[in-house]
Amino acid sequence: MLTGDQYLRRRPMKRVVTPLATMGARIWGGAAANWRRWRSTARDLPRSATFAACQRPGQSAILLAGLYAEGDTTVREPHLSRDHSERMLTWFRRRRPAVPRGVTIAGRPRLVARDMLIPGDVSSATFFLVAGLINPGAELLIKNVGLNPSRSGAIEILRAMGGELELLDEREQSGEPVADIVVRHSRLKGIEIGGEVVPRAIDEFPVLSVAAALAEGTTTIRDAEELRVKETDRIAAMASELGKLGAAVEPTADGMVIHGRERLEGGVVTSTATTALP
Repeated sequence: MLTGDQYLRRRPMKRVVTPLATMGARIWGGAAANWRRWRSTARDLPRSATFAACQRPGQSAILLAGLYAEGDTTVREPHLSRDHSERMLTWFRRRRPAVPRGVTIAGRPRLVARDMLIPGDVSSATFFLVAGLINPGAELLIKNVGLNPSRSGAIEILRAMGGELELLDEREQSGEPVADIVVRHSRLKGIEIGGEVVPRAIDEFPVLSVAAALAEGTTTIRDAEELRVKETDRIAAMASELGKLGAAVEPTADGMVIHGRERLEGGVVTSTATTALP
């Protein structure tokens, strides 16, 4: 039996259960779980505007299950999504056959143990990037940041807003692209954010909304309905808490419209843990 905290239990699990059931697993919600021998499958994951953010956990589960399947397992996707699992398996010398918009893994491969250096998390770095951009006179050097193309959407968005971000010593580390980032105070402007960049920045939207609240003009975020089914409803939480600081934020079904202003006001905000999904 697998379980989690109150927030994890509210998240949709069908995205993982359905593909694994197709591979031969028998899974029940609740107290009972029964498994049988895997069989491999060619599996197209569901298509949607938020595919990468919504379906990625299921894709990694399928690839790891495929290591123990009989034959080849193929996963295809309509958009670029996080590929840390594929890069990790390649680092362990499991070659990836080329598949249009996807990846194939051979069952029961021979993997080789190797040391890995884990780069700094770009989601955590984004808080410092935004802090540097919005504070007059600021200049920060953030070292060893992972810049996987499937995770670098926040950097693209901040640059599009006028942020001065300089990449230094770009390199590859254990199969992952890495660089040091210099961030300098910049005059940000509002932009429209949507489409394929959204899944590549889905975890950074809370702090990106802070940048938007202090940008010149209006920022519109769309195609980000996945934010409503995280540990909390992050759209509602950011609209509520930024509003307490004087920001003008209009929540929408799949995002936010944020009207920037020169500064925010002081106030008391509440942890997003208290704005969890009903």
